Amino acid sequence: MKDNIKIFGFSKNKRTYYKLKFSQIEETEISSVSGKSVFDFLWIDGSDFETIFTKILSSIAAGGVGEAIQAAAPFVDKNSYLTVYIAAFIEYLAEGTDEALAEFTAFMGSDFAAPQKDSAHYMMNFINAMTASIEQKKAEIKFYINDIMKDKNGSLNQRFVNCGKESKLFDFQFDSHFDFENDVIIYPLETMDDVIRFDIMQMLANKIKFKPCKCCGHYFVPGGRTNSEYCDRIMPGETRPCNEFGALKTFDITHKNDDIHKAYITAYRRMDSRQRAKLITKDEFKQFGKIARAERKKCYNGEITLEQFKTWLDDFR
Repeated sequence: MKDNIKIFGFSKNKRTYYKLKFSQIEETEISSVSGKSVFDFLWIDGSDFETIFTKILSSIAAGGVGEAIQAAAPFVDKNSYLTVYIAAFIEYLAEGTDEALAEFTAFMGSDFAAPQKDSAHYMMNFINAMTASIEQKKAEIKFYINDIMKDKNGSLNQRFVNCGKESKLFDFQFDSHFDFENDVIIYPLETMDDVIRFDIMQMLANKIKFKPCKCCGHYFVPGGRTNSEYCDRIMPGETRPCNEFGALKTFDITHKNDDIHKAYITAYRRMDSRQRAKLITKDEFKQFGKIARAERKKCYNGEITLEQFKTWLDDFR
């Protein structure tokens, strides 16, 4: 095994773990449900990566590694891959040598091309190159996963393995050794490609289910109930995650020409706004929802008219 390996992967209880041993930061262990990080990584916008890396660059210039670590702190629990990128970037910035640059370039992979060191705006161009590399990896993962999910020939595992012939991100051949002290198999990971493909391998080995969210359309690993239809991510332009409003949005689309539903949903949103403004309690809001659904059912069954239902809803203004 090479002496300069700084990332070690292992799996336990259907979770993927990464042990980070970078010299400039305290040894860190991060984890998530196997496969979850890859789908959350695909969802992170490129401009967010650029903003985070720029903050780290400014912080290390102003106050060194300690300040850079503080600047990165709010982001390190967002996604395992993002944490690895941050740790590697801080390591490179702190050391700043040609050897460190060579190591960082190797870590980023073949889709990363560092700008000339004597070029104008070198570090901003460097961050742009990092972001471009990340976007390329995301595009590659999306392309092959979409292809895999469309192809129904063979098992899911076999379809992923077949992609290893075309993309390193799906080549699941690794060196490893057994850690007797912790009773796990340890995988030395040299590059970001290794980090990603190790997680995908563990997702398949642990038979982790993933599916497209019925609200935003992005793949996700259901948390808790495996029959969840909506992810827990917040789409651009929204204030709540898909799993809070997705079912309601889907129901709205299904019932867009339904006058009974329109009356109900208008009143529901009005009461929700009152609850958020603390004009009514959560219990009062829940009670309203329970009774309103019962009255809506009566209207669908013809026991009351639409006008009677609307009148009843108006009494809750």
